[in-house]
Amino acid sequence: MNAMSKIYDYVLAHAARGSNPTVPFGKADALWTPEKVGTAKRLIRAYKTTLAQESSALKEITDQDLWSGIVRENFGQLLQFVQNDDAEQLSRFLTDFGSTYTWFGGVTTGVDGYNHWNTDEKAVAFSYFDKLICLAEGLGVLAAENPEQGDAGNWGYNIQRDPDTVAAAIATHLGIDILPPAGVVHVAGIKLKSGLLHYRHINALYMASRIRDLTAASDGICEFGGGLGLVAFYLNRLGRKDTTIYDIPITNILSAWFLIGSLGGESISLEGESQGAETVKIRANWNCVDAPDRRFKLTANQDSFPEINRAIFDEYLTQIKRTTIDFFLSINHEVEIHTVGAARHVNVSKSLSADGRLERVYRAPYWIRRGYVEELYCIRPLSGSDGGVTRGNTQ
Repeated sequence: MNAMSKIYDYVLAHAARGSNPTVPFGKADALWTPEKVGTAKRLIRAYKTTLAQESSALKEITDQDLWSGIVRENFGQLLQFVQNDDAEQLSRFLTDFGSTYTWFGGVTTGVDGYNHWNTDEKAVAFSYFDKLICLAEGLGVLAAENPEQGDAGNWGYNIQRDPDTVAAAIATHLGIDILPPAGVVHVAGIKLKSGLLHYRHINALYMASRIRDLTAASDGICEFGGGLGLVAFYLNRLGRKDTTIYDIPITNILSAWFLIGSLGGESISLEGESQGAETVKIRANWNCVDAPDRRFKLTANQDSFPEINRAIFDEYLTQIKRTTIDFFLSINHEVEIHTVGAARHVNVSKSLSADGRLERVYRAPYWIRRGYVEELYCIRPLSGSDGGVTRGNTQ
């Protein structure tokens, strides 16, 4: 058996004593209602407002980004509905999105490319439960297993626990309901008594909990590459309501759809709309240059910076140092694989470690996914000009 055929074994963090337990798998479609047409109209208006914005260096190079290419190739029908102002068809498209397998991840809670090695429902559910156990251990809800202690080290038993019991313990620890509201988007994953959990929910719960621990309720928080908006969703439940997401415009349609359906329309601010203090602000990536200096207590990125255009990454870093008071939190892989021509994925750690204004507070393996690294950086105060596109307000 070659290495790739055993990838399923390599990505799992927990080996069971004996055979793997059967974890119940479930899926639930989103529910379409006529009211969702109104939401789609709002998304179309925001998207067209975004594209009408004046050109900038960052806006021009966004089209060269890997994810811009992915969305162009996979969301042609969505774009057609937007361009034709067809809000009803857009609402139906977004309601159905994720109900079939997608080879990429991050913008759906259906079965996606994370499980490309084995999309069997039992394998998917078990892999998600493995991540749930990782989350419980990362939060200290479950004691970490220790094989050096033999049977006394509890090795191989955490994965044998009851999924509902583990989920309930995590919810109690965080003080929130960890299940997303039903009917907003398609969800596939671990079938619990009260709902479904996807591995992206689990990733987002971890990052949101880390951000919560590093901030106060009144702090502004920024996320680059918010995907479906799950981190912002859980931050809202954890009492961190002043959040801003910067992402490419099509992805912003998907996150706005989920967040409006989950938190309510008044809790979300789109392009061209007023910005309430306790709202999730969803903005095009290039508009990070217009954020005020020292606007955010903390900025975060998970699972996207390595895959973006290097010129975009460098400008993001300039803006993060300008707009962020204290911390940058990164959770990313470090494999510098080739993309196009001589270009490679960005090794975020190498780039940040070489920056004189960033001081690494810690570096550790990411609890939830093998091959990912969690790093927290403290941003040193600026002395003199930092260069880059500094169009933000100085306050």
